[in-house]
Amino acid sequence: METIDPLQTRRRFADKKTLAEHYGVSQRTITNWMGAGLLVFIKVRRVVRFEVSACDDALLEYGFIKRV
Repeated sequence: METIDPLQTRRRFADKKTLAEHYGVSQRTITNWMGAGLLVFIKVRRVVRFEVSACDDALLEYGFIKRV
């Protein structure tokens, strides 16, 4: 099992795999949340990056995650 670098989830932008690990969900769930318009992301051609703090705020607002 791969160890998650705690600094990687604190960076401003993350890839889909890192964001999925951050929330403890599958990459498919991240794709579904993207399609539903729940996540803030930037897509340039085939590269997708998520702004972690904005995604946290959005998911808190919609009740998908709880503040610790």
